[in-house]
Amino acid sequence: MSPVPPSLTHEQRVAASKAAVANRRRRAEVKRRIKSGELSLEELFALADQEVCVAQMRAFDLISALPAIGEVKAARIMEQGSIAQSRRIRGLGPKQREALFHALVR
Repeated sequence: MSPVPPSLTHEQRVAASKAAVANRRRRAEVKRRIKSGELSLEELFALADQEVCVAQMRAFDLISALPAIGEVKAARIMEQGSIAQSRRIRGLGPKQREALFHALVR
């Protein structure tokens, strides 16, 4: 038996859609700031502690948004840090954060 999704009113669906769009825009802005160098890794983790939508970013997206790091290098960094591809920023443990700092901060 498959689970039944909750039934939402039209207003609830519209509100959820608007919230989702706002969250995607905020994450895109954060990735842009990371790519441009305006936002450091330390600042990003501090921001993730304050904003849920930033904490919900995938760690892979964060790493691949950094300057001079593409998807292949990001995957290698994730593997070396024992970080799953699906891991979100808020789900990174202290050792995983330390591994990221070590790999990314030059």
